[in-house]
Amino acid sequence: MNIEDVRKLNNEELLNEKESILKTIMENRFKHKSMQLSDTSQINKLRKDKARIMTVINERKITEQLEIDEKENQDG
Repeated sequence: MNIEDVRKLNNEELLNEKESILKTIMENRFKHKSMQLSDTSQINKLRKDKARIMTVINERKITEQLEIDEKENQDG
């Protein structure tokens, strides 16, 4: 999942995707410990996808806060 795809998702979809990735990471860790995971690089890829999602979520929070502050400054 690249950053452009992540930015296209709305906030609810981002949170759902984050939860899904966290669940998959946990499952893959268990598989890795029990020697059932063939592609161990998959865990790192999922962690990077989670980081991309968290980045977009935080960007949106900051943007919302800046817009609120800007409105307050205009009002007086």
